[in-house]
Amino acid sequence: MANKKIGNFEAIALVLTVMVNHVILNLPKSIISSSSSAAIINVLFISIVVLGIVFLICKLLEKFPNLDILDIANFLGGKVLKSIIGILFLGYFIFTVSTILRSFSEGLKIVFFPRTSVATIMILLLLAIVITNKLGFQAIVRSNLFMMPIFLFTILFIFFANIQNFTVQRMLPLLGEGIYTTFFAGLSNLFAFSGIIYLYLIPPYLKDAKSQKSISFVSIGASAVCLLVSVATLLFISPNSIISEEIFPLYLASRNIEFGRFFQRLDAVFLLIWIISITAYLSISFSFATRVFQKLLNFEHAKWYTALFTLFIFAIAILPENMYQINFIETKIYPYIVLILVFGLGLALLVFANIKYYLIEKKKGAVSIDKASI
Repeated sequence: MANKKIGNFEAIALVLTVMVNHVILNLPKSIISSSSSAAIINVLFISIVVLGIVFLICKLLEKFPNLDILDIANFLGGKVLKSIIGILFLGYFIFTVSTILRSFSEGLKIVFFPRTSVATIMILLLLAIVITNKLGFQAIVRSNLFMMPIFLFTILFIFFANIQNFTVQRMLPLLGEGIYTTFFAGLSNLFAFSGIIYLYLIPPYLKDAKSQKSISFVSIGASAVCLLVSVATLLFISPNSIISEEIFPLYLASRNIEFGRFFQRLDAVFLLIWIISITAYLSISFSFATRVFQKLLNFEHAKWYTALFTLFIFAIAILPENMYQINFIETKIYPYIVLILVFGLGLALLVFANIKYYLIEKKKGAVSIDKASI
């Protein structure tokens, strides 16, 4: 898969798919729950912060063109550090796929298919993921690029179609529960930009290594706009108490859309689009999980452990007993995993790798100066 190069737009769509699918699930609900009426201000604030972090990541990656986080870990600490980072990233992708698979399947069962078991829905989604991965990484990213405008359109359409239902006063008071909650405690909402993890892994796949910075800013900037629009839609359309009880909050907003007698219940159309979107996201994450596994063990073929990963993901996904435990994982565990791995460990590794690179280059310069003086 490392030899399969992707274009700029494909890479942007790949990073953006993370935000789109978390918006479809419960991300806006989590931000509104933590920031209340200041949710929009909080989103603007964390967007500015995350763009600064993206700029730092791009600067730190400049010294390591075409290398991903595992290659950089190998440069910094050898095979041991590479193995540790690889296992952590592999664990992240498996945990993410398992959690989203169970959360989305549980939501589908509760809202749309009450007579169908959660296990059956998960198996059908897993079959789709396995089939798409059989088609190859390039097929996944190209189809994701083709569908991304449609995914984005649904979010923007729900916003504009509901404008007449908005109650803008719900964003008052502007600072919600205060400055500390909005700006300091609200920094934990940086987990919303978990798509940054792909910025650590996509450099080897890019056709043009110099486009890393533009891809990063465009994808994260578009993610910020997507998050802002979705949070504004839910905040203006429903009280916080109703949003907190919804399985798919964005689905609640879509049910309010009507255009005369012939265009009603558009939520069914959105549901089909969102199922495709979730499947694309899970397929991409599954592909990166197998890629990290391959790189750790230097395997070339992914046939036998694709089935193993599928069984492993299903086993983890079936563990939560009810929706309460799923919500606990999504709101209390997943955000801190993202903050520690993506914004903590990933950044720290890049900083120390750059320091080592600088010391090596400085030593080379000192040696060349000494030779010249001789």
